[in-house]
Amino acid sequence: MDKDYYDVLGVKKSASQEEIKRAYRELALKYHPDRNKAPDAEEKFKEINEAYAVLSDPQKRTQYDAYGPDKFGQRYSQEDIFRGFNFEDIFKDMGININFGGFESGEIFGNLFGMQQAHPNGDIGQNILYRMDLPLEEAVLGAQKEISVRHIKKCQSCGGSGGDKGAKLVQCSVCRGSGYTAIVRNSMFGRVQTMSTCAHCGGKGKFYDKKCKICSGKGGVPAVETVEVKIPEGVEDGMRLRLQGMGDFGKDGSGDLYVEIHTLESDKFKREGDDIISDVRVPFYTAILGGTVQAQTMRGSKEIDISPGTEPGKHVIIKGAGSKRFRHGGYGDHIFVIKVEIPKSLSPEEKELISRYKDLSERHHDESRKKFGIF
Repeated sequence: MDKDYYDVLGVKKSASQEEIKRAYRELALKYHPDRNKAPDAEEKFKEINEAYAVLSDPQKRTQYDAYGPDKFGQRYSQEDIFRGFNFEDIFKDMGININFGGFESGEIFGNLFGMQQAHPNGDIGQNILYRMDLPLEEAVLGAQKEISVRHIKKCQSCGGSGGDKGAKLVQCSVCRGSGYTAIVRNSMFGRVQTMSTCAHCGGKGKFYDKKCKICSGKGGVPAVETVEVKIPEGVEDGMRLRLQGMGDFGKDGSGDLYVEIHTLESDKFKREGDDIISDVRVPFYTAILGGTVQAQTMRGSKEIDISPGTEPGKHVIIKGAGSKRFRHGGYGDHIFVIKVEIPKSLSPEEKELISRYKDLSERHHDESRKKFGIF
């Protein structure tokens, strides 16, 4: 089971943002690897930051509260959790200003948490999240869908370089090709020097002397494109499908497109885990005498057996006729709930037959009572 973020920070689930921030500040200062040399300090520091990255973000906190620790951990990677979490700003807010030795804080902490981070000089495109409403039947059976995505695509004029035809790469005069500029500050640790990405060249160290006229040197242009998405069998509500490289274009690599599945309710079927539940209507005489009826599954019609004397609400199960188990293999079951059909109108002949049955039933009942000496 994944650790509870509220327990990690030592706060209640109802804690305010200020209480969460205060608890995080105390724990981060206590377990910061530069201050605490205990063997478990680094691991504890990781847990504290992961918990705060989620609980300090209202949207992530809402999703965490809704899914719970286990399911949240299944749906969100470390990259998702720490996206938008600025370590350097947070530690500055706590009065800590540390020299990262020529690297961005995001890269240092990315290595600490085992996450792949882009180098400051890199131009990596943004990831895109697309929310797809999907009928339950398509979520269970799988589908091929087409979606329109607005993103940044590679500029065809310059091939993504950002340079105009005949342009030359020149060294940045501000950072002299390093991609960084030094800033010296006074902090609680004394006089420290931090390195920031050069604003003039964007951390590249060099740039083209003539920008592409189409993309203005960015290498990418806005576009709306149609993307084919293969929906595998058994996808669950809230699950994200990753289409690598289909996000925004970047000169050093494109971002990814994440398609988040939102399953729509069905008039015929209901899903519980990997099982599918639906009603099957059975004539009253079949419920009494037994027999077979045709029942609709998501993969077609099936004949199911009805035992004599079947009562309304009884379940009939077809093994393996449910949804594919997305992570573990195999299939769930299809559970049919019996609904006995009572006719609302009868022909004279049908009424006579039902009346005869009533008389026979009552006579049999009376004879049974006499037999056992009730009268």
